[in-house]
Amino acid sequence: MTLRPLAVGVLVLLLGGSPPALATWDHPVDATERLKELEGQLERSRAEHDEIKQKASALAEETTRLRADMVKAARAAQESEDLLSELEVQLEDLRTREIDRSEALQRRSQQMVGVLTALQRLAWRPTEALLAQPQSPADTVRSVILLRAAVPQIEQSARDLKVEIDLVTKLRADIGDQRKKIASTSGRLEDEHLRLKDMFERKSVVQQETEQERRAAELRVSELAGQAEDLRDLLARLEQERERRMAEAAAKAAAERVARDVEITARRVAREAEQAAERAARDAELAAQKAQAQAAAVARERELAQARAAHEAELKAQAEAKEAQLAAQQATHDAEKAAREAAATRPVRADKPFSQAMGKLPYPARGRVVEAFGQTNDVGHVTKGITIQTRKAAQVIAPYDGQVVFAGPFRGYGLLLIIEHSEGYHTLLAGMAQVDCNVGQRLTAGEPVGVMGQDDSKPNLYVELRHGGQPVNPLPWLTAQKSKASG
Repeated sequence: MTLRPLAVGVLVLLLGGSPPALATWDHPVDATERLKELEGQLERSRAEHDEIKQKASALAEETTRLRADMVKAARAAQESEDLLSELEVQLEDLRTREIDRSEALQRRSQQMVGVLTALQRLAWRPTEALLAQPQSPADTVRSVILLRAAVPQIEQSARDLKVEIDLVTKLRADIGDQRKKIASTSGRLEDEHLRLKDMFERKSVVQQETEQERRAAELRVSELAGQAEDLRDLLARLEQERERRMAEAAAKAAAERVARDVEITARRVAREAEQAAERAARDAELAAQKAQAQAAAVARERELAQARAAHEAELKAQAEAKEAQLAAQQATHDAEKAAREAAATRPVRADKPFSQAMGKLPYPARGRVVEAFGQTNDVGHVTKGITIQTRKAAQVIAPYDGQVVFAGPFRGYGLLLIIEHSEGYHTLLAGMAQVDCNVGQRLTAGEPVGVMGQDDSKPNLYVELRHGGQPVNPLPWLTAQKSKASG
């Protein structure tokens, strides 16, 4: 916000000087006009301030509405991912059953072919021809009896064969229906992804006015990341950065309060001076009506009275400005003291208590846990978090309210996202192909923060929960997922 002429004059008074134009205010008319001009500038400054406040309020409301819409869209996308995974499992089961039934049907068909061929040959031969067979009559009779006994079994096998054929036909029809459901669900999932993309673009437009501060914060965090020796050092540095931001915010708020007090004081002094000038003008006018003969002397006396009133008002303004300067120094001292106390005591932020969310946090992404906390992996390291195997391009969300303190590449993690919660808790998410939030951004539970890779055959999201810089098992904090067995 640019400084108005009145503010410049007040700053000169605070420094112990006086406005350079004061020496020229010998005439009361000039003093009155100057006071009116200052009053007009104050009114314009107030109108501009109100307009900025209204614009900021509108931006805040738009951001809140977009965040709620994005949470709903991300939830719908994850539910579509779950349904698509279940449909694919059912389709694979139907395919396996169809293959087993087809193989059994083929084996039965081969058996039936041999038996039916033997019966057909027997039917072609007349009864008298059996007597000419080169085998004993007992063997011939036995063969006839065995074939006759096989006929009912053949008929039953034919009925069973028909049932098997019907089952295979139904399985193939079910497979076709399942593929249609998968195609429909995939279409809905694509629509949700497009909807989320549109919301991200709208949210980016809303947040353009804070782009410069965001880039500065990202630069500071990138420098911290380059200096960090390990992840714990990074978290400690980020905590120091947060405390520094809180101290700056406290000092800035104190300075703004002092500026407002100075502006109010100057405005009051200007109004009192104007009122004194008006009273002096009325007194001079009455004196002129009573004694026209002494108009010149009375006019001179009136001018002197007005000059004295303006001079006294200016002296009063200087005294009050001096008091405001002392108050500003005291407020700055109090703000620095409060900042030091805040850095020493590290107060709890006004976020929701994270400790009350145990067992209620949603999974950051839908999938199957393939690596648990404390498990020894292939290279012999004990894991400090869990690994979730997700679908391609799966949606990743924030598990709880918090603020983004790091978003970018970090050694050994790829793209790393760190969300700071209350009570010293942090959530670490790694393995995403795209991060859709910025450093310093406030997040609500369920808000989309990134997307998994499209090219990986089995994308893995690494999730880590830390308290006071130490890793803790995140599984007891997460809600149970249906049909998601651990690996």
